[in-house]
Amino acid sequence: MTLAEYELRMESYELKIAKKRLDMATQAFFNANIQAVDDDGKSIYHSFDDFYDYASAVNKVRSKYEPNYVPIKKTKKKSKTDVLIDRIRIYKKKHPKKGAN
Repeated sequence: MTLAEYELRMESYELKIAKKRLDMATQAFFNANIQAVDDDGKSIYHSFDDFYDYASAVNKVRSKYEPNYVPIKKTKKKSKTDVLIDRIRIYKKKHPKKGAN
């Protein structure tokens, strides 16, 4: 086995461990989310990413083995209103009103 093959297998193994940790964290999240509340009785964790960040775990492993790896960036989820506004803007660009300058 060459060094490149070894490193590829190690990367694969560590990604498999990250996936297994994701599964364990998912189970723990659901258990903790049921039990964890603040003083007002509201849940402490509002989303799963508050509990475990899988993307950063994958970024950490892949950047360790791939020198030119570009980390996955988190994208902020748009609200329904923002999505609708974007769609309206695109529609207006594609279908301008007749006679409008």
